[in-house]
Amino acid sequence: MKIIWTRCNTYAEARDRSRIIYLHEWNDKPFYWGKAHKSHFGGHKRKLNGLDASGRYNSGYRHWIEGCLRHGAKLYVGQLNEEALAAVDEVENYLIHTYGHEMNTRVRAPKSKLTIEHLGDVPASISNHHEA
Repeated sequence: MKIIWTRCNTYAEARDRSRIIYLHEWNDKPFYWGKAHKSHFGGHKRKLNGLDASGRYNSGYRHWIEGCLRHGAKLYVGQLNEEALAAVDEVENYLIHTYGHEMNTRVRAPKSKLTIEHLGDVPASISNHHEA
């Protein structure tokens, strides 16, 4: 499985991305993991890249996301390859469980250890992680 990470410095950079995992990171630590696999990261309902869906964070959240990004937060969007997208729920849960979080509420032990290749702008919370 592969995830190609992109650091988004604005809401607009993340807005039109779909079939993704995303990470809100503070102080190089995971704050909240999410997915937009059947939706877009942002905006209102529209058809984009063959996906007719709503935004996970509609434009009403833009001010909040922009404010966080301007005051120390980082936002990473991870594009999933087909194998990872087919198991998106398990991938999301594995990332939450493996790398930690502060605000995710649904966390369970992964069914199995996943082998995920992280490419691109890999978040510090992943690249600095050392397994015990």
